[in-house]
Amino acid sequence: MEDSTKNLPYLVGTEQPKVVVVNSFPAITINSTPVAFLSYVTTLRDLLTVPFEIFPRAVRDERYRLTTLTCLFGGLPCGLIMIKLFSVKQKQKEAAESANGRAPVKKQSPGELRVQKDISELNLAKTTSISFPNGKDNLLNFEITIRPDEGYYQGGTFVFTFQISQVYPHEAPKVKCKTKVYHPNIDLEGNVCLNILREDWNPVLSVNSIIYGLQYLFLDPNPDDPLNHEAAEVLRENPRQFENSVRRSMAGGYVGGSSE
Repeated sequence: MEDSTKNLPYLVGTEQPKVVVVNSFPAITINSTPVAFLSYVTTLRDLLTVPFEIFPRAVRDERYRLTTLTCLFGGLPCGLIMIKLFSVKQKQKEAAESANGRAPVKKQSPGELRVQKDISELNLAKTTSISFPNGKDNLLNFEITIRPDEGYYQGGTFVFTFQISQVYPHEAPKVKCKTKVYHPNIDLEGNVCLNILREDWNPVLSVNSIIYGLQYLFLDPNPDDPLNHEAAEVLRENPRQFENSVRRSMAGGYVGGSSE
């Protein structure tokens, strides 16, 4: 195949686009990274007619960042051409579905795709369950119920709300406890003191990681990093009194505590 890219403009600091053979298929590469497999393309100009699916999965999944590609055609980055191809194809699909009397399928955000994966991989203990008060179509808002079977909180039922952002997992979920509880790491407004929900959050963590953390808070409350300072002080100085206060709160009695 003739290298039709040798006269293309390119940005300083990048390789000139090249046509090479990758896995027996000709491909255009920039900085040694394939950006388009050319199963029937003989010139770069033919990219305008290439269906979006011909591009590698890694490129398609990153379509919103493709504008950083440096291979230019007609003054536009190839990335913009790819996005345009995808947009036209998507609009055609939606128009066809509307003509058939079906509502277009809602496109899922990256956050929804990741939380769907997290939920499908949940490994819940028998003391833990998940529910979707707003319906299973709303994956970004759900509840986790924990019923500890040992420790101070044995026999209690504690419900936590999860609110997941569209940019998850790059932002930690917002988790609150709906159940009033006497706990050093949960205040009376339901805020939860769990390090992986704050400074220790990392995109490699998951919903499962948070659930494990919540379960551990009931097995081993931490008085050294409190939100409810009164409960933390009682736990440190008088564990028996702390246990009595927990039992009273779970029976519907007064839930004391101070965040000051």
